[in-house]
Amino acid sequence: MDTNYRDRIIAGVLIGLVILLYCNYIGQLLSGVLLALLVIIILLVPVRDMGVPKVSKAAPVQEEFEGKVLADSRIYEKANSFIGIPIGIVLGKIFGRYESVFTIRAQKSSVIVVYPGICAVSMDDNVRVFGTWYEGKNVGIKGSFVRAERVIDESSDLVFSLKS
Repeated sequence: MDTNYRDRIIAGVLIGLVILLYCNYIGQLLSGVLLALLVIIILLVPVRDMGVPKVSKAAPVQEEFEGKVLADSRIYEKANSFIGIPIGIVLGKIFGRYESVFTIRAQKSSVIVVYPGICAVSMDDNVRVFGTWYEGKNVGIKGSFVRAERVIDESSDLVFSLKS
């Protein structure tokens, strides 16, 4: 069991106990049981990317190619789970993972590269990318894009790899 799921179970049980004790104190034990069960269920249901369109593979081709980076990479945090209680305002925390996005010029066309991690490349760096090609129209990208598994920055000799 991963630590994120274990922490969610502990938080759900603790919040449920606090709700039960408070509702017992004010004399509303039945509503406290129902509210505690509701909170525990909300915390334990896995949150997936429900509204995000699925990425379909155009062809499961893994390919390595070289190119020149057209702009600095953008690193952002993609949310994948949330723990919290909405009480007027939302009290909680969003958990996520980092992704890097950059564009390279390869073989007279530009290619969008998505790396699931932190990949700091700068403009005008020469890079080699190893990854899988995907169809981009399902996620709002014209043409195809590459989900990189390994990026080698030849200008600074940095290697970004998902596999150690």
